[in-house]
Amino acid sequence: MAGGAGLTGWRRIAAGFSETAENYAMSMAPSLRTVAVAVVQRSQLLAGERILDAGTGTGIGAAAALSSGREVVGVDAAPGMLAIARREVPGARFVEADYGSLPFPAGSFHVVISVHALHFAEDPVAVLGEWRRVTAAGGRLSISVPGPRAALSMKLYDPVYRRHGMLRRVRVPSRSALLTWARAAGWRGVRTEADPTTVIRLAGPDSFDTWMRSGSRSDINRALSPERFAALEADLLAATPIGPDGLLHVPFGTIYLTARNP
Repeated sequence: MAGGAGLTGWRRIAAGFSETAENYAMSMAPSLRTVAVAVVQRSQLLAGERILDAGTGTGIGAAAALSSGREVVGVDAAPGMLAIARREVPGARFVEADYGSLPFPAGSFHVVISVHALHFAEDPVAVLGEWRRVTAAGGRLSISVPGPRAALSMKLYDPVYRRHGMLRRVRVPSRSALLTWARAAGWRGVRTEADPTTVIRLAGPDSFDTWMRSGSRSDINRALSPERFAALEADLLAATPIGPDGLLHVPFGTIYLTARNP
């Protein structure tokens, strides 16, 4: 996936995450570990179950699920992210694949979990359907995505982007959209819960720079000259609030969804 030139859609996103995996591991993953734990808790895992972590990234969901004799498999299309996951979570198995076209037979897993990955899907209903295909009858789904929209950083950052002549397109689903997608994919007992308090905590300007150069944000680096990027980053940093812990707090939010396979 290295080198995103000429790539489109999820392949370009996967390439960006792969190229900036170490930056993601240092800046984004630490704050999402608590979300991963919450996703796993909501899945009500049992001892010895087979778990799929879809869009595993650096393996934080797999790590949270890996205990009590469970078999955990993480899937991601970004080899750079998987290299970190294999290093950090040696007890799980990691497979490079598109999470919308999984290389597993039907009913392979008791539970599918996913931490802040579904919102990158080009066809979320199809992806949720694929996750249901590999889930055994009576199995469960537990995922998270950023949101709700009012909890995201757009209110802070969009005016900054506009001042720099840029228009951001941030695709995040609403709770109602998630419910609609999951039901359309055949999941039942679908429930959602929003936690608008989730933030990405960054230690200071250096950490903010690392965050800006990771994941989907890395596209900005390629679109702007170094001078324009530095100016944009400085203004975004100035707009970022400092929390009571003394760290920068980038608003992010979380919507949780749980469901079962009938």
